[in-house]
Amino acid sequence: MINATRHDADGYAVRLFEPSDRDDYLALHRRVLDGGSEAWFDWKYVDNPYTDHVAVVVATDGTRVVGTKSGMGFEVARGGERFLALQPGDTMVHPDHRRRGIYSRMTEYMKSAYATAPQALFFNYPNYATLPGSLKHGWREVGEVTTRYRVANPAALAGVDAGRFDAALDRLARTVADGLLRLPRLGTRVADRFLVRRHDDVPVGTLADLYRSAVPDTLHVVRDETYLDWRYDNPQWEYTAFTVERAGRPVLGAVVGCGDADGIRRASLVDVLPMRDRGDSDDGDAPAAGDTDRTAAEVALLDRVVSAVDADVLGVADGAFSPSVLARFGFLPDTAPPLSWVSTPSTLVAYPLDDALDTPALSSLDGWTLGLGDRDSR
Repeated sequence: MINATRHDADGYAVRLFEPSDRDDYLALHRRVLDGGSEAWFDWKYVDNPYTDHVAVVVATDGTRVVGTKSGMGFEVARGGERFLALQPGDTMVHPDHRRRGIYSRMTEYMKSAYATAPQALFFNYPNYATLPGSLKHGWREVGEVTTRYRVANPAALAGVDAGRFDAALDRLARTVADGLLRLPRLGTRVADRFLVRRHDDVPVGTLADLYRSAVPDTLHVVRDETYLDWRYDNPQWEYTAFTVERAGRPVLGAVVGCGDADGIRRASLVDVLPMRDRGDSDDGDAPAAGDTDRTAAEVALLDRVVSAVDADVLGVADGAFSPSVLARFGFLPDTAPPLSWVSTPSTLVAYPLDDALDTPALSSLDGWTLGLGDRDSR
């Protein structure tokens, strides 16, 4: 890995993070992105188990840090092979130093620095405003990523008094009022077969075993003990876990993260294990055997989660549950009305550093199995 400072004629320098940059980094984060703490920085970058260094590129003006592009480490797998990856994020440029090419300099430096590093892949989730910059620097557009939300309090989602909804939000409120989010009755065939347990501490070993029971062949973030023990120590979020047992054996598990942002109480099903294959069946809540048992367990799990989690909005990655189960519990996609009127979906992009990952599957959503735990903001 290259670890040299790049000096430019206009006085800016670009290099990897040094311990003395921490205060400048956090001050810039508070100004540009809001939030950020020493505990959060240590968890995300210093104590990250997938990097042996702080994977952050900084730009300085000779006296202080004026730009950053950070890399959150993950381990990814595909077809039995494992690779290290970085998810670029927390990209910031001080307002006084914008429109001077600092973003491009940091991006190109990161590409060069990790060209010969153990990391084999960059992947991240830019929004519509930052997507063009990623594509300009060679990232592959994999596809728009759908998140499904169960909106319990549309007034909080809008951030305004309920009487001031515009047309789009009014229609969203009507959707809720019409009973879409009314909890379905849990059939006795499901309730009698499954026991759902709530855990205040994430049961790392149980969830890791569930992951290993059905590892996807597609590209995905590895959910082993190392990942689970680190990922859900994020000081910015509160985590609760749920497991579903059948005949005394765990068959399904989930981690729910909760946090406050912009006056909204948000919750996310950040991990659902084992991860659902795209080819799994979707036969409602009355299974006989085989794959349909998964669907019944999902019904039991979501019945408990939506009853137990107190949040204005509950999100989950599209594909983590069967479509019929999500529809039954009132989860709506952010890529279609009414949520598309008040949300900004993200797009998955990737940049391969290892030729072994440079395949057509890398650039297709069908080649990935995704969860909200893959994203650096959950």
